[in-house]
Amino acid sequence: MGRPKTSGQFTVPKDILALKPKELPSTVKVIKVPTKTTGSKIHFYVYELISVSDPKKPEKTKITSGSCIGKIEGGAFCPNKTGIVRLKRLRGEVDPENSQRGKETTDTKQELTDKEIQAVSEAAANMNLDLKDIDLQVKDYGQYAIVLASTVSVLERLNKYFSTEDSKLIYALSVIYFVEEYTPASYIKDVYDQSVLSCKWPNLGISENTVNKFLKVLGQHPVNCEEYSQGLIEESSGLTAIDGHVILTCSKQNDLADYGNKYAKIGNKQLNILEAYDTLLEAPLTSKAYEGGLLDKTSVRDLLTTFDFPAFTTFLLDAGFYSEEDMELYRNGGKHFVIPVPDGCIISKSFRKRLEFKSSFVYKKTDEDGIIKEDRILFVESTVIDLENLYQEDLDKDAELKNKAASKNEDAEGSETQTKIKKVYSRKIKRSAFGTDRIIMYRDEDMHDKMICEFREQLGRDDFHTEEKLKELGPQFGIIVLRTNLDIKDNSPAEVYRKYKQRWKIETHYNFVENIVKFYGLKTDDYCVMQGLSFLILTVGQVKSAFKKRQMASSSKYVTHLSTRECLVKAARLKLAQHRDRKWHVAVSTQKSAELMKEMGVDMADDLKRLNAVCY
Repeated sequence: MGRPKTSGQFTVPKDILALKPKELPSTVKVIKVPTKTTGSKIHFYVYELISVSDPKKPEKTKITSGSCIGKIEGGAFCPNKTGIVRLKRLRGEVDPENSQRGKETTDTKQELTDKEIQAVSEAAANMNLDLKDIDLQVKDYGQYAIVLASTVSVLERLNKYFSTEDSKLIYALSVIYFVEEYTPASYIKDVYDQSVLSCKWPNLGISENTVNKFLKVLGQHPVNCEEYSQGLIEESSGLTAIDGHVILTCSKQNDLADYGNKYAKIGNKQLNILEAYDTLLEAPLTSKAYEGGLLDKTSVRDLLTTFDFPAFTTFLLDAGFYSEEDMELYRNGGKHFVIPVPDGCIISKSFRKRLEFKSSFVYKKTDEDGIIKEDRILFVESTVIDLENLYQEDLDKDAELKNKAASKNEDAEGSETQTKIKKVYSRKIKRSAFGTDRIIMYRDEDMHDKMICEFREQLGRDDFHTEEKLKELGPQFGIIVLRTNLDIKDNSPAEVYRKYKQRWKIETHYNFVENIVKFYGLKTDDYCVMQGLSFLILTVGQVKSAFKKRQMASSSKYVTHLSTRECLVKAARLKLAQHRDRKWHVAVSTQKSAELMKEMGVDMADDLKRLNAVCY
């Protein structure tokens, strides 16, 4: 039940009116709040009186009530934050030079300067105000401090493409999502107020309404976002993975929601995020949301026509992007690519039919425990045109054999036979426009042996797992066929394989997006809001990349051996709190916590100095 309308000044007792501040023109209004026991409770709130122009007659002014400046309680006037500032300005207790900022806004909405905020905090501490009216005196500090100290470069880059205020808001949201996981707009203000970000940027104004509006505005103005991504692309290493990621959407009205290729797994509509990812710098370059029913090989055309990738770029793609129509895009302007050939493609069929591996090399990889393993990889190389010719020869031979068999059958039956067997003509395959592309078939011997063992364990359990099936499929286990236009002179089959294995880093990134940051099961139904969120997925990835780079540059083995989440959890133990002296203090830290903060670039003494000067 909402509050009833105020009854006006004439119903307020004279003894209550006498308690309002004498320095400020003000009025007292009555607000009745219904209660279960006493029927209603009366509160007396004090509002300042301001002079405004009459819209109908601009030459005239009228007096109206402005901001609430406090309430009458316990037989005295208790000012709120706005009231304290108004009174201090009248008494000359606020620096006139800093108070000039207030003139930039209306009388009813004035920004508080740093010194005014400090004055409000000190004054509120000496008054009998409700706890809910006092600023929080304990803040989350450690986890935010190490992120802010190590990711300044992200904010600096944002400032190149967005206004100062927009950059701060994008950066603050990215930091919150990175530290706290994806936070719905309805809870974002509580998280912001609890964090040290509210001390760093007290006037940022993060709330449910402002965040929703900003995400929509961000999606409505894609040019700045695209320019930001283009700048990242131009500074990239060139070894770029492109991959899509499915996000479950719980909103039936989402413009991008559709049934896609993951329906059997998620049982709901989806939308797709397509990103380009720098596998050497380990940072995302682009991020955009697409309709859930679109295939990767279709949406990638929009990505590659929107952005200009340098000529030194090598695209690392998965089989979902394989399309003869897109081969021109992958090589346009002198660029290169490495992509798996789907099993159903004729050149893959032709190659797999002839398992004649001629050479091998050793591929070193590091497992989850940091142990280096060596795998023996067999390989054989050919070209698109050679495999197409072999496949066409197979078709021709098959047709010839069928015709010979038909002729023998006809001769055996004699000339009086009534059945006339039609001649079989060989099917002509559609040739690729890029016949000189290299096709390399690899077989991981360790993977091959592992899959053989796993299949044998299932023998006899169903009709599929039989010795005959194992004999048929066994030779194909552990095989991958790659297509590339990389020059053989500088890129041996072993080097092509190693480059392709770098593509796995984008899978690790998507694992971070879904399972760590929790961008999953989104309920937004607005196209522009979703595009704004997809850009934040990019900036959160940039924050993570800068954070990890700083962590790995540490000389402390304790710090470098921690996971990203472990760093944040251990740093979160350090809280910021105000003591009786009304100054900020950091809780006592352990030696390990202090080491972590120092290695991540945090100077706690300097932070406290700036916080207590209200200029952090």
